[in-house]
Amino acid sequence: MPTPVYKEKGTRKLVIGIIIGLLVGAVIGLGIGYTLLSSEVEELEKRCNILQDKLKMISSKYNALQNNYNSLQKKYTSLRENYTRLLNTFKQLQELSELFEKQTREVFYYKIFTIYNYKTDEYWYVWYKIKAEDYYHYRFDVKTHTPAQLNNRFTEELIVKTVTSWRDKESSVIREIASDLWDISEGDKELFVNLVIQFVHQICYNETTYTKYPVETLVEGSGDCDNVAVLAASILNAKGFDVIVMLVEADGVGHAMLGVNIRQPDDLYKYGRDVAWYYEYNNVKYWLIEATWGEPGGKDWIDPATPDAYMYLGAFVGDKPWKEIKVVNIVEIKG
Repeated sequence: MPTPVYKEKGTRKLVIGIIIGLLVGAVIGLGIGYTLLSSEVEELEKRCNILQDKLKMISSKYNALQNNYNSLQKKYTSLRENYTRLLNTFKQLQELSELFEKQTREVFYYKIFTIYNYKTDEYWYVWYKIKAEDYYHYRFDVKTHTPAQLNNRFTEELIVKTVTSWRDKESSVIREIASDLWDISEGDKELFVNLVIQFVHQICYNETTYTKYPVETLVEGSGDCDNVAVLAASILNAKGFDVIVMLVEADGVGHAMLGVNIRQPDDLYKYGRDVAWYYEYNNVKYWLIEATWGEPGGKDWIDPATPDAYMYLGAFVGDKPWKEIKVVNIVEIKG
C-alpha cells in the first residue's frame, strides 16, 4: 500500500528542523565556548604578564645578588690574603716577643743612692736591682706617655695611676725604697719625708713632656718636675702618707710640687729657716715639698746627700724655694 505523500513531507521537515536545530545549537555552543575560551585566554595572558614581570624582578635581584657575590668573593679573597699575611707576621712577632721576654729575664738595672741622715750625721748606701721586664712593663705603656698639663682631667688620672703604681708587683722596688728609708729614719716621720726628698733630688733633671711611672724615672735616672714629684709621692704613699700633687705656676712657670700631711715640721729651723710653708686643702695642712733639685754638674749644683745641701731652700719639707706660687690644680693621693 503506498505511503501518503503528506507524511513524507512532514518527516523531511522534521529532519531538516532537527538538523537546523543542531546547527543552531552548535553555533550557540561554539559561541559560548569561544566566549569562555577567550576569557580563559585573557586570564592566562594576565597571569603570564604578571609572571613575566615577576621574572624580570627576580632576574634583576638575581643579577644584583650575583654582582654582590662577585664583589664579596673578591673582598673575601683579598681579606683572606691579608689575614694570612698578618697571621704570619703575628707569629713572627710572637716568636720575637717570646725571645725578647726570655732574654730580658737575664737583664736587670742596678741603682745605688747615698743617704745622709742629718740627725745622726751618718751616711748610708742603698742599692736596688730592677728587673728589665718590670721596667719594660711600664715603658711600653705608651698610652700613659701623653703630654702633661696643669689643668687637665686626664693628667690628674695619670698622676693618680702612676703614683699608686707602687702597689703593682712590678713596682716592688718602690716599696723596698720606702721600707729602707723608713728604717734609716727609725720611724721619725719628718726625717723620713726629708730622706725621700733627698733620695729624689739625686734624680737628674731632664725636661720631659709626659708623666712617667716611678720605676721608669728610677731606672732612667732622669725626669722633670712632675716625674720626680710622682716618684716622691709614690714612695711616701707606699708608707701610708697622705700626699697631694700640686700643679702650680711657680714664678709664672708651670710646675709640679708636693704637699704632705704630717705634724708641723721643725727640723728646717736648725738650718737657718725662719718659717715653714704649707698649703691648706680640705681643712688639712699639707707641708710643701720641692721634689726637683737640678742637673748634676750644672751651675750651683750641690750633692743633695751632704750636710751643705740642707742649707739650700728646697732640701726640707716646708721649704718654699719660689717667690710666688699660684695653685692651678690639686691631685689628692690618700694614704
